[in-house]
Amino acid sequence: MANKQKSRVQVGVRLRPALRPEDRDKKPCVNGLGATSLEIWNWRDSQQTIKYDFDAFFDKESTQKQVYESCVKPLLLHTLNGQNASVFAYGPTGAGKTHTMLGTDVNPGIIPRSVNGIFHSIRSNRWNKPDGNQWEFKISFSYMEIYQEKVFDLLEPKPHDLPIRQDRDNNIFIPNLSDKQVTSVKEFQTYFVPASKNRTTAATKLNNRSSRSHSILLLKIQKTQTQAPYRKQLGKMYLIDLAGSENNKRTGNQGIRLKESGAINTSLFVLGQVVDALNQGLPRIPYRDSKLTRLLQDSLGGSSHAYMITNIAPEEVNYMDTYTTLNLAAKSRKIVNRPFTRETIDNPTSGPLKRTLSGSSISGVPAAKKAKTSPNSQPSQQKQTVAPFLGPLLKRQANFEEAMKQRLQSLETVLTQLQPSESTTSTSGNPAKDKQLLQQLKQSRKHLENLQQEHRDLKENFVVFKAKSGFKSVCAKKKDSDKSFVVPRAVIKPRTVENHCISPPIMPCVKKSTAIGNTDVQFMKIVKPNAKASSSDPDSSSQAWSMTPNPELQAKHTAEILHVLNSGTVKDLKSLQSIGEKRAKLIHNWREMCGKFEKIEDLYKVNGLPAKTIDSIIRNNLLCGPA
Repeated sequence: MANKQKSRVQVGVRLRPALRPEDRDKKPCVNGLGATSLEIWNWRDSQQTIKYDFDAFFDKESTQKQVYESCVKPLLLHTLNGQNASVFAYGPTGAGKTHTMLGTDVNPGIIPRSVNGIFHSIRSNRWNKPDGNQWEFKISFSYMEIYQEKVFDLLEPKPHDLPIRQDRDNNIFIPNLSDKQVTSVKEFQTYFVPASKNRTTAATKLNNRSSRSHSILLLKIQKTQTQAPYRKQLGKMYLIDLAGSENNKRTGNQGIRLKESGAINTSLFVLGQVVDALNQGLPRIPYRDSKLTRLLQDSLGGSSHAYMITNIAPEEVNYMDTYTTLNLAAKSRKIVNRPFTRETIDNPTSGPLKRTLSGSSISGVPAAKKAKTSPNSQPSQQKQTVAPFLGPLLKRQANFEEAMKQRLQSLETVLTQLQPSESTTSTSGNPAKDKQLLQQLKQSRKHLENLQQEHRDLKENFVVFKAKSGFKSVCAKKKDSDKSFVVPRAVIKPRTVENHCISPPIMPCVKKSTAIGNTDVQFMKIVKPNAKASSSDPDSSSQAWSMTPNPELQAKHTAEILHVLNSGTVKDLKSLQSIGEKRAKLIHNWREMCGKFEKIEDLYKVNGLPAKTIDSIIRNNLLCGPA
């Protein structure tokens, strides 16, 4: 992509002749001063005139050919070189915009002349040079209209309007818009003439065939180089026929015509706001306020060569429309665009489908075997056997294999450098240190393997224990009766019972608490089975182990809880389970007023603590109930 260059919006003014015979003898409100300037009456002072300078001025004697060669023909070269160009006719209703853009069969306008000029330039063979620089062209076009702020397709009319989108490169496009590829002017006419009849028009008091919508013709020229480096350029040309602003008092619009006029005037008003914002350098340009300005975003302040053909009327009754039109045209002449060439490199010989991966084909058959089965097959035929949609997958797989190969090579290099050898030097410069690091690495790996083996043995032993001793049912009963049953942090070493390696039953423990201190307090004792009973009863294996509360440890733990309740501060009371800031203050205040607690159940006497809350405190701190 080339660097963006600056291109000012060019403005040409065309004055149509008077339509009625009685107006031809009257003095017009506009006078030409030369090829690029004109003057208009000053409505504030009849003795003065207002002068305007533009890029071109065409009087009432001008022809369609003069307007085309002066305004449009120079832009065709930019389009054929991969850049965008825009030509739009602007002016009040009845000023001759549609005549300038379409013309007649005898005197064609800008649109048919532009299409003919593009094909004539391609056929002139100026692009194919003797040095072998050959180009191929593809011409296509789309045709649409903006009617009451809705975009409609004129080539293939659809019952709904089309949205306007913007891609990541800020290019405006319309999804699902039909696109016809043409190879000659005659083929273009076969599509364009019926599509032009689909445009919305109606009769008003000022115009028998007034345009009720803005029409936009989009020409796409794709130029591809047939030899290396296979450059591809895409140029677009917008030919826009704007609907004219209307004075409803003069046109006599009513009903649907009034609604159409309101939509047209609103879009043209937003167009004026866009021009003012661009001239003032405002941070926000209101392109999105109208569908028209949204499509003209590339033509005004964008990346397109633009030419505005301003059409005006000479009659005195059209003075105010002419005055406002010339003011907007003068402002538009100050806008600067930045066009650039859209060019890509499309080399068909470097596609991902021609890359072989590890000597095998896509179908899984080795390349050598495949060559034997079809010795007479041509390379072009072999390429066609590969589905085109597999190209991105093959490219991604090739990149993945290449990255993995580089990583494996780097890893192998590092490992080779770490190996102690007499022929190679040490990476750190100290062979003894490298040997020590390798020894530590081997010991770490061996230790890790031992830990993994111990983990597998413990898991197997615990499964055997559950199957033989029925510990699963005991734990289930304990969990049902006491929700505070938790798994201990420490794992007890297994021991052998009746030639089976089993793990002792898991003891419940309490969470770490600053008030209790010891986290390994166990409240259950393991009761060994009676050897005689187990030998006489074949089903005694399911009840081989049982648990009973340990009264000594439970009493000691209860005493510690009472000590915290009787002598602890609010902070110490908060260290107990299920006691927060509010509950700790209630307990502390009751103790200051009523004395110490004789037992844990005295908490039921504390005012403000519900019985359900006290049950939760006792259950969570004593686990197995009070001693």
